[in-house]
Amino acid sequence: MKQCLLNLILFSGRRKDLLLLLKEEPRDVDTVKELLGVDSGYIQPHIKKLKESGLIIEKNKIFRLSEIGEAIVENMQPLLKTVELFGENIEYWLSHDLGSIPGFLLERIDELGHCELLEPDTVHLAETPGTLLDNLMSSKEVLTFTSYFHPQAPLIYSELAEKGVEITLCMTVNVAERLFFNHREEAEKLYRARNSRLFISRKPAIVPSLIVTDRFLALKLYEIDRKLRDQIILCSGEKAPCWGKELFGYCMEAAEPLDENEFLQP
Repeated sequence: MKQCLLNLILFSGRRKDLLLLLKEEPRDVDTVKELLGVDSGYIQPHIKKLKESGLIIEKNKIFRLSEIGEAIVENMQPLLKTVELFGENIEYWLSHDLGSIPGFLLERIDELGHCELLEPDTVHLAETPGTLLDNLMSSKEVLTFTSYFHPQAPLIYSELAEKGVEITLCMTVNVAERLFFNHREEAEKLYRARNSRLFISRKPAIVPSLIVTDRFLALKLYEIDRKLRDQIILCSGEKAPCWGKELFGYCMEAAEPLDENEFLQP
């Protein structure tokens, strides 16, 4: 029976769509046809199979999920969202190390929603992708963890601070040294700004970089061989910022406030 239900649901996109449609609310057959864009001759066999399996019930020509159907659809939605998430950028996910993401977040990776892969061409390798920059500048809060130095970052973050954006920036020691020794003016603006907080992480980084705002999540992962390419996954799902804040909190474990005596002395 178990295998039959799996075949019934997962091996038919139309039956899957029908179940998800009825998860929203009970509907009559005309509404089902209209929303799925099919005719009666096409949808009726699927309805019949789902009724025979006990997943949907018909009463007064209105179809709804049975209690078993409700339970199955509720639990299959995260799976479908996860498959869709990986399917959008399958080559990226297969070539990158997901093992560094904590298990409690990896099992909820479907919460990232729609993800866009940002990868600069050879002419713009040292530039921040425009899509990422536009989203950053439109945000009210920015949480960033980074273990590598991007040449445009000091100017971008000093501009965000001047705009009044709430900034929390956690860096590894090597990044902080480059920021304060090579970009002193922007670094001091960040340190002095009332709306920014700077931290140092001295433990090995689990991800190269992470940016979380009230609008989106941007994540860089190591490739499986631990190499780093200039690729960013930009995730804009409704739950992506909350998921990202949990990962940021994990990256911030054991981090300490930046010490003025260590980095700001002449």
